[in-house]
Parts: sequence; C-alpha cells; structure tokens
Amino acid sequence: MGAQLTAMDSPNKGFQYGDFCQVVILILFFQSCITKQKENRFHLVDPQVSGIEFSNILSPNDTFNILHYMYFFNGGGVAIGDINQDGLEDLYFTGNQISGRLYLNLGNLTFKDITKDAGVVTTGWGSGVNIVDVNADGWPDIYICQTGFPEREQRRNLLFINQGDLTFHEMAEVYGLADTAYSTQAAFFDFDRDGDLDVYLLNHTHQFKNTNVPLLKKRSGESLTADRLFENTSGEEQHPYFQDVSEKAGIKMEGFGLGVSIADMNGDHWPDIYVSNDFLSNDLLYLNQQNGTFVNFIDQLMQHQSFNGMGNDVADFNNDGYPDVFVADMLPYTNRRRKTMAMNTNEDLFETSLEMGYAPQYTRNTLQVNNGTFADSEVLLPFSEIGQLAGVHATDWSWAPIFADLDNDGYKDLL
Repeated sequence: MGAQLTAMDSPNKGFQYGDFCQVVILILFFQSCITKQKENRFHLVDPQVSGIEFSNILSPNDTFNILHYMYFFNGGGVAIGDINQDGLEDLYFTGNQISGRLYLNLGNLTFKDITKDAGVVTTGWGSGVNIVDVNADGWPDIYICQTGFPEREQRRNLLFINQGDLTFHEMAEVYGLADTAYSTQAAFFDFDRDGDLDVYLLNHTHQFKNTNVPLLKKRSGESLTADRLFENTSGEEQHPYFQDVSEKAGIKMEGFGLGVSIADMNGDHWPDIYVSNDFLSNDLLYLNQQNGTFVNFIDQLMQHQSFNGMGNDVADFNNDGYPDVFVADMLPYTNRRRKTMAMNTNEDLFETSLEMGYAPQYTRNTLQVNNGTFADSEVLLPFSEIGQLAGVHATDWSWAPIFADLDNDGYKDLL
C-alpha cells in the first residue's frame, strides 16, 4: 500500500497537509500565469465596435487588370497620425478602385469616417500614404502616392494640407509634389539637415516587360523607374516648394522600388536611404555625402541581396547600436509550394546578370546584420547576411516587414 499523506503524519515537524495544499495552490497559480502568458496578446476589434469598415475591393475587368498593371493586387497603404491634435492617433487608408478613407479617433478604439466632411475624397489608384506636417505649421498633412492607371493625369500625387479644423485643401501642384510617376511610397526626411523636410519618392513602372532580361544598367536617371528626390526650398513664400534635385543629388539608378527606409547606416549622423527593388534591378543603399549628394555603395557593403525585393525595414534588432536591414521576398516555406510556384530565376539568368554588372541576388528574404565596420571595412564587410541562420528567409509571398518589440522583452520581433 502506498504511503498516504494525512494530517496525523508528523504533527510537529516535516511536511504538513496544509503545506501540501499551499504547494498545490502555488503550482496552480504558476500554471495559470504560464497559461495567461501563452494567451494572445492581440485581440481583433470588431468593425461594428471600431467603426472601421474600410475594404479595398478590387474588380478587374477586360480593360484594366493584372495584365495591364502588374501590381494590380498589391493593395494600398495606411498612415497613422493625430490630425486634430487631441492626443489620439487617427487613420488614413488608401483605396485603389475606391476612395481612400480618413477615420477620426474618438477614443476607446472607436473611429468615425470623416472622409467626405474633411475634403479628402480621392478618385485615383492610391498606393503609399504619409501623415506628416509638410508645411511646419503644427498640423499634420496627408500625402498620397497615385499609381496604376496608364494616363499620367490619373497618377498625379495628392497633398492634402490640414486647415486646423478637421478639413483639408489639396495643394500638391502648389507645393511642387504633384508628381505623375508610378509612385509606390514617399519618405519625408531632412536629407541636407537644414531644418525642413525633403521628400524621397519611390517609383516603379506598370509592366513586366524586360524585368528579368539582363540589360545594361541605367545609371544616369534616364529610366522611367528611377526614384526622385525633392528638396524643400522654403524661402520667403507662405508655403514650402519642393524642387526636383534628383540628378544633382545623384539619385539616378533605375529600379522597381517597392520599399524605402531612411536611417543613419554608417554612423556619421546624416540620413541615408535604403531601397528594395523588385525583379533584376539591384537594391540601392545611398550613403549621404553631407554635401547634398548621395552615392550608391551597396555593392561594396553587401555580398548579395534578395531578388524580388519587396518591402524592407531598417532597425537595430540585436541591440548592438547599429541599424540592420530586412528585405522581404517570395520563397515559399514548404517544399510542395516551392515546386508548384513559378520561380523567375535560373542559373543562366544568374550568371548572365553577374557578367553584366549586377550583384548576386537570391529569391529569399535577406537579413543584413550591420557589423559596424564602416571605418575599417578591410577587416570585415559592413554587413553579413544571416536570413537562413535566423530562420526568416522563407515566408512565401511577403510584402511589408516591421521590426517591433511586441512583447516588451527588450528585443525587436519581426512581423
């Protein structure tokens, strides 16, 4: 007969029945804590509660579909900003075949659609969007990139200037930002450190034609897919005016730009630009030369890149003080998916592209760790690519990565 624990065993010393109960209670408590820790940290807010019912519905037809615009199904963009200075973050969603929507934050994760009343209804194919104080008047404005349609007028970017009363006026033409390229996204930053915001405009084009055929690189800004840099020339006028300084600044390389990040990559306290490009076009790492110009140093800094560079994010994920780079690509996780997906790379293309001056590229996500050796690059390349080692190289058709510490443990996670 096995030993049993009763209240009569060792009444004055040893393990008591009350102690046993306390231990059981503690075990159940800790199990409860562990269970709670494993519960979802994020919970879906029902649209009927939040008031956000935006849906970017796409309806291809025989005159406009993925054959006419290859990024037809890429979706739009979202921006977050406090447009009315009430301490609550508001939301703007861009639409492709419907108008974009502006939602005012009412508190407690509830929102109100004020698109029409605010004067921000759109008719073009919206892509990226920024909420940023363009004219430095203390009120955040909304800049929307337009793309998709073959007619240039339908691709005119929009700048809605905040009037401080929950209304906006569209003034892109007046500010010099009504660009008509196939724009993916804009990045507002002070590239010349003169105290005002300038704009890097990330561009692509509408067709697959020759995207995987090794042609000579276009390096002089003549390509329709070249990005653009606009300098804020604020002077005596009542508002800023943005002048295209791409050629003068050295922003001339072609590319199918799908992601852009601004960060001080080499620790000189000047903002640099990382661009991830789709298809054969190499990614770009423009280092700020501190004199109004940039030079693309990616070939000297990274040994290889993603082939189908989608979105990217730059952040110090390993807490060593140096910004690292993650670029999303399209490699499936499972063997079955890899065998059934039409991959657009092969050995002949790889070797031919190398002969024509392109950097090595592979169809997988890349995680470039910054070694912090810019001043002594002969010892170690500034970046080491560890996507496979980190287990983040194959996530199927991926679009936009984000580094963020989602569980508050001091380490950035990757969404």
